[in-house]
Amino acid sequence: MTTKLTEGITQEDLPTWFKPLVAWRVVVAIIVSLTLAATILKRGIEVEGLLRWTLALGLLGAVVASVLAIRWTSAREHRGRLAGFVLDSLLAVILGFVALNGMGMFTGIDAVGEAFNGSVGWLGIVIIGWLVQGYAARTEAPQVALRQVARWTMITGLVVLLLAVGLIPGIIEFFRRAVQPDVLVFWVIAIPAGMFARMGWTDSAAQLFETTESQTETMDGLLFVAPNALGFLAFFAGPLVVSLFISFTEWDGLTAATFVGFQNYIDLLSDNLFLRSLRNIVVFSALAIPLAVGPALLLASLLNSKLPGMKAFRAVYFLPSIAGVVGVTLIWKQLFNSTVGYLNFMILKATEWINALFGLELEAAQPQWISDSNIALFAVVILFVWQQIGFNTVLFLAGMQGIDRTLYEAAEIDGAGPWRRFTAITVPTLRPTTVFVVATTTILALQLFNEPFILNSPNAPAGPANSTLTPVVYLYQKAFQQFQIGYASAVAWALFILIFGVTLLYFRRGGEDGVLSA
Repeated sequence: MTTKLTEGITQEDLPTWFKPLVAWRVVVAIIVSLTLAATILKRGIEVEGLLRWTLALGLLGAVVASVLAIRWTSAREHRGRLAGFVLDSLLAVILGFVALNGMGMFTGIDAVGEAFNGSVGWLGIVIIGWLVQGYAARTEAPQVALRQVARWTMITGLVVLLLAVGLIPGIIEFFRRAVQPDVLVFWVIAIPAGMFARMGWTDSAAQLFETTESQTETMDGLLFVAPNALGFLAFFAGPLVVSLFISFTEWDGLTAATFVGFQNYIDLLSDNLFLRSLRNIVVFSALAIPLAVGPALLLASLLNSKLPGMKAFRAVYFLPSIAGVVGVTLIWKQLFNSTVGYLNFMILKATEWINALFGLELEAAQPQWISDSNIALFAVVILFVWQQIGFNTVLFLAGMQGIDRTLYEAAEIDGAGPWRRFTAITVPTLRPTTVFVVATTTILALQLFNEPFILNSPNAPAGPANSTLTPVVYLYQKAFQQFQIGYASAVAWALFILIFGVTLLYFRRGGEDGVLSA
């Protein structure tokens, strides 16, 4: 049960900052409303098209939140404190970022880094002071004197370092740019917003709004997740919504977008190249997923034994999963080379050895691998499986180590052999892990791009006769080679629907089998 931090505050006990806080809520509502009106009417807002309406939608939500914040703050309700804190924080962060960008601060970071690199030697004075302070704590000499010397040495070194970097000219230039009219207007709003946000976080604000202990903990949690949440909204959720809208338009990324409704999605149904990419990815998945999952389960069973050197083998099998995909793919591209590649060389030597051993005259096969449209996709399967099998092995191994050992001991007493124990205990118990491994492998397979793109470079990433064309490769061609951004967005969302449907099917089936229930 939650308890109030205070039993209540009378009108006479209101702090002096409460009325300015309410007034500030009104000011924020007016500012956001005027900005919304300017955005809709195109007055002083230099954004057009989709960005303008996205901004307008966000501002509309801010207007509603501002009005509610005024009401709740006046009533001294906790949600007024929470809403006000969120609004003030967002205003301070967003407008502060806009102001710094207008001052050109982000473009000058490289210059600051170069100046610091040229003056980093002065940091040695700070380090010497730090070492002296550490020595003072471990010696019987007069510690007070040594600590004073250490403190002033560090301060001197820091001051000299900042002066060498150009602190004083930098501060002067910062304030010179900050007072420019087109920047100052943002600071005039951002600074009070930050101050009121800080005020809303104090203990006196908690008492005024009668915030409970659980509500205080909730606000603390929200503050900690705020950076990640803002990053998610700015770099994931926001672009995702924008791409959904773009998929309903005809847009080349340069000129104004034309709304075409579902036409892009209708065209996909009759697009031979898109349908070819779907067929390729289905064939690829049908080959790659079993080869990346089945052997991984058997390898995990072997690596789960307590034989000497198992840890080394576990590391060896996992290495392909952490290796850079570009470097690995380039190595495999060399291996697949039909003229000087080691795969064809080993096939040649193996055939010669068989002929010599059995007196045969077999002709060594020399596949063209990535140049032959009949087997190019299979070459990509080999590379994908080699990369993924180690990661799946580790996942299965982790699942096996969580199985109760008494089950195996009881089965062994009953006379069950290794294979019987594997099929009757290991496989059924690993069903949740198996569902997860199959689902993640399927998602990676359906998103295939890097392997065919790098294997076929500098030629067309679709491979010979579009044999390695995948939906993501097709998306790349439409968006970045043909500049059909709207159509490419439709391809992306069609692929998303496919992946979401397959993943949902996996986990619904797993839930029906009782393997995903909490």
